[in-house]
Amino acid sequence: MEISRRRLLQAGAVLGAGLVAPIRWSTGARASAPAGMTLFTEQLPTLGALGAVDATSGGSATLTMVSALHSFHAALPPTPTFAYRAAGGSQTYLGPVIVARQNVPFNLEVRNDLGTHPLAFAIDPALVPAGSDDAAHPRTATHLHGGNTTVAFDGGPLETFTPGSSYVYEYGNTQEAAGLWYHDHALGITRLNVYAGLAGGYLLRDGYDTGDGTLLPAGTYEVPLVLQDRMFNPDGTLAYPANENPTTPRPWAPEFFGDVAVVNGKAWPNLDVDRGKYRFRVYNGSNARFYDLKFVAGDAALSFFQIGTDGGLLNAPVRLNSLLLGPGERADVVVDFAPLLPGTKVVITTKARVPFPDGPRAARRGGVPLTQIMQFTVGTSQGWTAPLPATLRSAPITSLTDLVPAQRRTMTLVEILDEADAPQMALLNNREFGSPDYALAPVASNTLEQWDLVNTTGDAHPIHLHFTQFQVLNRQRFDVDGYVKATYGDDDLTPGSGPYLPPGICPPVDGFLIGSPKEPPSNERGWKDTVRAMPGEVTRIRVPFGATVPGATGPLAIGASHTGEYAWHCHILEHEDNDMMQRYVIV
Repeated sequence: MEISRRRLLQAGAVLGAGLVAPIRWSTGARASAPAGMTLFTEQLPTLGALGAVDATSGGSATLTMVSALHSFHAALPPTPTFAYRAAGGSQTYLGPVIVARQNVPFNLEVRNDLGTHPLAFAIDPALVPAGSDDAAHPRTATHLHGGNTTVAFDGGPLETFTPGSSYVYEYGNTQEAAGLWYHDHALGITRLNVYAGLAGGYLLRDGYDTGDGTLLPAGTYEVPLVLQDRMFNPDGTLAYPANENPTTPRPWAPEFFGDVAVVNGKAWPNLDVDRGKYRFRVYNGSNARFYDLKFVAGDAALSFFQIGTDGGLLNAPVRLNSLLLGPGERADVVVDFAPLLPGTKVVITTKARVPFPDGPRAARRGGVPLTQIMQFTVGTSQGWTAPLPATLRSAPITSLTDLVPAQRRTMTLVEILDEADAPQMALLNNREFGSPDYALAPVASNTLEQWDLVNTTGDAHPIHLHFTQFQVLNRQRFDVDGYVKATYGDDDLTPGSGPYLPPGICPPVDGFLIGSPKEPPSNERGWKDTVRAMPGEVTRIRVPFGATVPGATGPLAIGASHTGEYAWHCHILEHEDNDMMQRYVIV
């Protein structure tokens, strides 16, 4: 701990910026991966190798969650893991990519056949429901992240089932084509279940984005990239740090950052590519790591195009030199290898600090540098060389910017610290998930709301809303010190303290704003279900809570309206588990 939060708040007030520097803690990570682990010698498992489940004609399928042994790298002994395995499949980590189609219902039965948890040592009894036996009988809940689902099939944190039982999820697929994903969401152990392997891709097609290769790269030229960071013991088992804060010797660690880059279940893999365009469906599946991705050949960074966000295609391709993704976010990008000579090596790199955005770079100061993610080797064969369409959609995205929201809610992101300023938990509106006054005033179905996400902490938080797809309005700095003192009295927060005014929101931040709002970058002006709330900023999002909202002149990303209780939370999985998650009710 280099400086206390209180002193940082005071310094922020003196400087007039109001920005709070991030709190530091040890993650117990090593500075280097286990001996013998070479880069780019493992081959990337691709869409076919992952065992795609074809749900485009509807019907049903079964995934069985199994305990397995998985090879992340030839230099490592087999690692005990979890996996989603399709009938007849051999998955030993992650799950098969499911490909579905808009408005074609599909039923997915998920069976829990798990054995002893490979991360049993890291289960925190203070975070899981009383009476749970997750070490021997792990609870699970499968959430279709980004899915427009009913409450019964949302896979929320309380809808868990244990080994020997199963759950049938009914997916109406009532939304535009998008790169969704499914992953575990069990209360108190999400971070450990996902870390062990319970995640997989879910690609949704529609009449425009058909996946037939007419407009966009397809087949072997459409490749999912599930980005994760992991840490291993010499015997190949997954390592996970203990909480080293001296006042709280508990298994929970505030954030996890690994020292091994893993893509689709392989450490620092290579993919041999043809000379043409590839469509990469990129998933940030890490627990807490942000990525600032570049495609680098030699000393030059290649430009590429982002064509879609979490919830679907953009209006037009956006040329980029780098791509920032927080945990839970996805991006649909196209990279053209045609101009490169055979034999050229292209490496995905990242320079994002941990914690993001202002963590230390050097390992000796607590940072975990992970600068290289995977490699592409350009071959001699010609690939997909058709030009990208200038327009990516049959109709432009229906903008929510000029509509009048029915409700505006201020939501605060806060940290709870002990007397030594060590982090104890992170909260939304300073309320725990099980707080008796957790609920916002009901959200009216088929209305538009504006949520102002006020980040009083020192780190970025990727905020995810279940059920819907929203749009980012803008971001604006604010006086953190002034707002925290006016709202909570001081920075020594106790969970549940402070105002939580009708209709279940915090006091507005308007009187503490600094400068002018910043519009989102071009590649963030699409449908989103996860947004980066940066420290010292208010992030404003426009959220439709149904398939229609007053004043909208076109369709929304989601096509069905549902009622009931859904979750919204930070997608840093350690934060989600303790306890940066709340519920909202659509009526």
